[in-house]
Amino acid sequence: MSWRHARASRHARGYGSAWDKIRIRVLERDFYSCVPCKRRDASIRPASEVDHIIPRSRGGTDEMTNLQAICTDCHQEKTANEAAAARGVKRRPKARIGLDGWPA
Repeated sequence: MSWRHARASRHARGYGSAWDKIRIRVLERDFYSCVPCKRRDASIRPASEVDHIIPRSRGGTDEMTNLQAICTDCHQEKTANEAAAARGVKRRPKARIGLDGWPA
């Protein structure tokens, strides 16, 4: 039994060397800080990912105005919400826990 990839490679999906350059520019522009955390006035976490504000699957582009630096937790939550919306399901928001271990 062989193992197969469920998705195409990152290069095949449009995330090659050009994306790597754009990604660094976005992270630098946003000072490596999570934009959604800043918007919520939550404890600002370091961003390690770049997110399409309007997903490419819904017509979003790789323009700088459509990209934001985002932390892994916010990115996973946003992606789950978008996937649920595509399925027509409403998700309950995940409780946020602060750095001190208490709900934020």
